[in-house]
Amino acid sequence: MKQNMTMVNKTVWSLSCVCFSLSTLLSLVGIISVIEIYYNVSIYYASLYASIFAGILGFSSLVLPAVFSRFEKKKMIIIILCITIICNLIEMFVSNYYVGVIFRIIPAFTYPIAVSAALTIVGEIKPNDTNKVVLGISSGSILGLSITTYLGLNHGFQMTMIWFVLINALSLLLVVLFIPEFEGNKEPVMIQISHAKSKLFVLSTLFVLLMIIGISITYNYIPLYLSQVTDINGDMLFVTLFLMGLISMFGTILYGYFLQKNTKISIIFYPIGFIIVMFALGTFVRFPFFEFLILMIFSIFDGSIDTVAQYAIISSLPEAPEFANGIYLLLINFSIFLGTMIGGAIIDIISILFIFIGSMISMLLALPFVLARVKFYPDKQ
Repeated sequence: MKQNMTMVNKTVWSLSCVCFSLSTLLSLVGIISVIEIYYNVSIYYASLYASIFAGILGFSSLVLPAVFSRFEKKKMIIIILCITIICNLIEMFVSNYYVGVIFRIIPAFTYPIAVSAALTIVGEIKPNDTNKVVLGISSGSILGLSITTYLGLNHGFQMTMIWFVLINALSLLLVVLFIPEFEGNKEPVMIQISHAKSKLFVLSTLFVLLMIIGISITYNYIPLYLSQVTDINGDMLFVTLFLMGLISMFGTILYGYFLQKNTKISIIFYPIGFIIVMFALGTFVRFPFFEFLILMIFSIFDGSIDTVAQYAIISSLPEAPEFANGIYLLLINFSIFLGTMIGGAIIDIISILFIFIGSMISMLLALPFVLARVKFYPDKQ
């Protein structure tokens, strides 16, 4: 029994590493200036090169995880990691921008298939450890961003690609060694999609959508408002953002624990607690010390949002886990895009100080949907 649990834990952490390695590809946004020089293109095209991964990922998350769910999962993850490694190797050696874009796009299509498979496997063998895979997803963009930025700015674009190749190769080795075979879902794709008609799924989707929009309105502009309004200097800004990244990872694990202990209270408290934190951020915006402390609390909510979102979606669609995980990935990327655009509009039209109000309004709008979910489906909490 103990030996079986050890193997299960190795499988869980190996899948977390897979999600971490694949999610590091999103961190290329940290070296847009390096891409601009490497391909000799404008900042617009360099930004497009870096950000197109997230756009394609969001699009492919809607259908591809369900379409490929019928295949054996270990083989699918191995194939996808091999595709990712090959594409990164090609990017490392090509100098033509358009060829580079093609091989940047290909892993974006396959990413949600592998991540959805990882989440589904852990959901089958050890449901309470799903947040460890979510941790891999979020830390890939958090820690991955700092590593990618450092390597790119100091050693160039090709060194960044070497980093991507090495971390994905390590994940490939872990998959081969520690992940057993898992049969695919033989249920037809259209039947999987048909489960999404449920009232529970609609309530959960609207809750997650508004919740992530709410946090994105503020999160993406924290460096801007800290430097412009709170007047934090460059060194302190770096320390603040670095600590926020570390604490957000802790938040991912912490809220996974809370959801296990009392799901109902945890899922309702999230938007309420976030509203309180937003109010405090807006109130103490001109007091660096208090603002720093509140931002550390904010980071716990930032890190735990993926855990809450993944739980809300997968628990509302247990009949089709691959499709549910695909929707989860779609909602994250689409909501971040919408929240960023809304936050930018608030800053341009009104003032950066009002982004907190925008976040609070979005969270208030999310609250009725989670309350309705808890009221009408108490057995799903």
